[in-house]
Amino acid sequence: MMRHQLQRQPKKTAGFSWGRFVAPDGSVIYRLFRRDQRGALHYFMRVYTAEELNADPRIRVRIAHEIHRARHALRDQVDDVDLALMGVTQ
Repeated sequence: MMRHQLQRQPKKTAGFSWGRFVAPDGSVIYRLFRRDQRGALHYFMRVYTAEELNADPRIRVRIAHEIHRARHALRDQVDDVDLALMGVTQ
């Protein structure tokens, strides 16, 4: 039987990782992590309340789209930092 690990820690190396966990009040928290070349941690966090989760029948589709966009925004943000560290951008 496979069990999904809900609370993941950020990777130690430069890479993308994420975590999802359920709070005691029923809300779901998504955390996205990525490290730049210095090893500094950049993250995005989004909380979906229990009311939001129960109100929208297509919430899973909406969450998937929002997390996908957030992942790309986080990637672009960290890439800008990395390019500045390399002296490529002005």
